[in-house]
Parts: sequence; structure tokens; C-alpha cells
Amino acid sequence: MGFSLPRLTRCCFCFSLRTGSLIIGYVSIIMSLFFMASISYFLYMVVRFVEANKDKPNPEHPPDEVAQVALGLYVSQAYYLLVYLYLIVISVMLVVGVHTNNHRLLRYYVFSGFFLFGMALALVVVSFVFLGFLATLPLLKWCMTHFICLIVVRSTYLEMEEQNRPKSFEMQHLYSPPAPINL
Repeated sequence: MGFSLPRLTRCCFCFSLRTGSLIIGYVSIIMSLFFMASISYFLYMVVRFVEANKDKPNPEHPPDEVAQVALGLYVSQAYYLLVYLYLIVISVMLVVGVHTNNHRLLRYYVFSGFFLFGMALALVVVSFVFLGFLATLPLLKWCMTHFICLIVVRSTYLEMEEQNRPKSFEMQHLYSPPAPINL
């Protein structure tokens, strides 16, 4: 049993759908670049910490535990980088599609956005397994925000598709025959 997603007429009840989609695209690109830079710096610091403390064993944290935690961080952060890189690519497609009024790029963004939403839910599971529940809360907020943005972009796509669809005219009957008389 399926359900249909809602169709919006305005973004945030004040912007047009086109403006809202452009804002979503540009903010997604900027935020993805910021998060990729932050994650890269974080990974650099983890590698530096592991290398610096490789020869100095700590009695509270044996080397096996440090290696296991570092591996978990490497896996989850590499997955974060993959998700954000994919988000940059489809956000550029969104911005180009809205600027050029190309509904095919928006359709690809919507399908890719739902794929990214699935990847983000998988990232929630990976984060929960390797990093714990508190690390997944910001990610869950991001998933909800991404889903709302997908609904706005999908509404923009449907609006553009209707504008680009050729008008269909239906012939009306000019003469309606009289009803038969029953005797």
C-alpha cells in the first residue's frame, strides 16, 4: 500500500517554489562543503592522535581499543564524506535545473534525493553502531530537514512539468440528442 507525498504551493509559506528550490540548492552546496572540510580536519586529527600515541601505551585504553575506535571513526567518517560528495553533485544539478527550467534535472534530483535519503538512514545505522545514540541525533535532524526539502523540490518539479506539458484540449459535444421517450 503506497501513499502520496504532499504537494506544496509555496516554500515556507512565503517564497515561491522556484526560489525555495534555489535556496535549498545553494545552502546544500555550502553546507556540504563546510561539513566535508570539517570531517576531513577531524579525520586528520584522529590519524595524528593515533600516530602520536602508537608508541605510548595508555593503561586505561589499550592499543587494541584505540585501533578499534579509530577504525570505527574511519569507516563512519568516510561514509559521511561519500554522502556529502553525492549531495554536492545532486545539489549542483538542482541549481542548474532550476536556473535553466529543466524539469528532467529536477526529476533526477528528486529520485537521487530519495536515494540519498536512504543512504542517510543507512548512515544513521552505521553511526549508531559505531558511535552511539547521541551521535545520531544531529543526523536524524538532517534526515528530516532533507525530507522536507525533497518535498519542496518535488513540488517544484511537478509545477515545471505541468508548465512544459503541451495543453490538451478535449472536444465538447455541441449537440446532445434528446432523451428517448419511454412509453
